[in-house]
Amino acid sequence: MNYSVLVVDDYEPWRRRVAAELEKSSRWRVVSECADGGDAVREASARKPDLVVLDIGLKTMNGVEAARRIIAADPNARILFLTGQHSPDVAEVALATGARGYLLKPEAGGALLRAVEAVFAGARFISPGLPPEVVSAPAPPARRHRHNAVFRQDDAGIVDEYARFAEEALERGRPFIIVAPRTSLEGVHARLEARGVSIDRAIDTKRYQAYDVHPELTRLMPGGRYDRERVRQSAETLLADATRRAPQGECASVCGEIAPQLWREGRGDVAIDVERLWDEAVTAAGADLLCAYCVDRSRLADGAYSVFREICGAHGTVLVR
Repeated sequence: MNYSVLVVDDYEPWRRRVAAELEKSSRWRVVSECADGGDAVREASARKPDLVVLDIGLKTMNGVEAARRIIAADPNARILFLTGQHSPDVAEVALATGARGYLLKPEAGGALLRAVEAVFAGARFISPGLPPEVVSAPAPPARRHRHNAVFRQDDAGIVDEYARFAEEALERGRPFIIVAPRTSLEGVHARLEARGVSIDRAIDTKRYQAYDVHPELTRLMPGGRYDRERVRQSAETLLADATRRAPQGECASVCGEIAPQLWREGRGDVAIDVERLWDEAVTAAGADLLCAYCVDRSRLADGAYSVFREICGAHGTVLVR
């Protein structure tokens, strides 16, 4: 099955290049191209594309205004900005329209297909060249908790995400729990120390707890057998213990790689179910959970794409970097 794309850019050679790059994958079919925001609004209304790839610097109606009108007419429209505008302020304004992605043109060569796949799956894609504050999405107001996911291309990027999440939690006095490979645990510890976070004191008071993911998987799934109730009870117990130590009005913050490790091992169906169990647990506890996945092109190939979409759907906010 392929999905329809509308490509909008006022520079025809670039527009054609984008269309050609998209059609290297059998999943995408460019159904229309146009050069202006007004035309984009009309084409989106007439053709109902699955995805709109939209520049900002258009002549008559700019891309931000076009995105506002497209989303006003169809709140489910999926829009990826593909632009040369590097300003974080511009990126924030563009994403405030409800668009799900922002990709800088100089980074499009290696990231365009990954970006459109992420946006189509319901994730947010933010160019790696933009600063972290651009991607700090607030929790949806109707939810007490956050269950977010981040997809990065390398383990170093994942460690950076963990360290930011940990620092935010510890600054607010929250108990913080991390379940990750030992090398990641060491990396987070080192980054926090470099930032002046009193990590040793947090460990002594059990506000910071770190667990190696591989022994945890062995404990939860002896012999590799998945026991759904065992995983549920473990999540609920861990969160209950952490929540009791949280200051009044605050909650526990947890990040880790149980489901991501299962995904890496090719057990996508189990990873999806684990994410759903943890979503139930953090909802009940009012906790915040960040799940970090290392993703490459093979993980988004046709055979694995449905798993990627299911994992995205199990989270409140999903970010691909």
